[in-house]
Amino acid sequence: MEMEERFEDGMLDVGDGHTIYWRSQGNAQAPAIVILHGGPGGAMNPQWAGLLDAQQWRIVLFDQRGCGKSTPFGELRNNGLADLVGDIEALREHLGIGQWAVFGGSWGTTLALAYAAAHPSRCLGFLLRGIYLARGEDTDWFLWDVRRVYPDVHASFLDAIEQAAGRRPACAREVLEFSGVPLSRFDAASTALARAWRDYESTLSRVNHDTQAEESDARTEEESSRAAIAMALLERHYMADELPPPALLPAVPRFAHLPCQIVHGRFDMVCPVDQAKALADAWPRANLLIVDAAGHWTFDPGVAAAVREAGKRLRTEMGSAQPAA
Repeated sequence: MEMEERFEDGMLDVGDGHTIYWRSQGNAQAPAIVILHGGPGGAMNPQWAGLLDAQQWRIVLFDQRGCGKSTPFGELRNNGLADLVGDIEALREHLGIGQWAVFGGSWGTTLALAYAAAHPSRCLGFLLRGIYLARGEDTDWFLWDVRRVYPDVHASFLDAIEQAAGRRPACAREVLEFSGVPLSRFDAASTALARAWRDYESTLSRVNHDTQAEESDARTEEESSRAAIAMALLERHYMADELPPPALLPAVPRFAHLPCQIVHGRFDMVCPVDQAKALADAWPRANLLIVDAAGHWTFDPGVAAAVREAGKRLRTEMGSAQPAA
């Protein structure tokens, strides 16, 4: 396949007052794959594209509503799962792509499954890392039950909420209830709580906490704070107001004929691995690889290596699929 390298980016008006930022790169003649970032509110990470062979894919990334370069920043109105599914479809149409593969991580896997259920004919296959089925028990684990493994980290998280809200949560529901107003103020206290939320999730994501292994971060202090606010604000919004979604596992038969590669860290403390096993069990064409001694972090060496290989396998399974205009 002769490679025509292309890099494009732009802003797409998706309605409801929202505009999303997108970028496309890689081989313009190859099948497209859209990358769905985590969070919600995590924004795109161009390093994800580096896990894919740019000669074999046309790689599309975008910032979901309310985060990254999408506008308005931090907007919660008209920002729900159905809205994001609609944005994926609007972006596909805008770029003139007939069908594409879907690569999602964490919350991005939730969104990938919801998109597949709504638009199975537009999908070629799936690469999913760190499955989050967004059931009540999955959210409760992240907000509360994980304290059985990380009691000290969870206590510090509750300390930050108590400092910002004046009340200490006694259950997962109260974590969401008490943090809502402080996070929406966009002031110094909001930033402090958002950073605590971000640090809590980051700690749970890694098995190896060696600072030498941290991914490079060239953001300014302001950019880092802005990213933390988007993550905490939108995660809290979705967990409190949008989840759980319609059950995702019963929808699998709509797209079970398509190939799927699943990568999940065995010691994932954000999204326990039973979620990946449940999805694989429901999907005959899914291949599940559990990475030992790895957690939720995309760039854990074991997880990153597994994702690279899974991307190659997916491309092989798709065979000679070509981009349809």
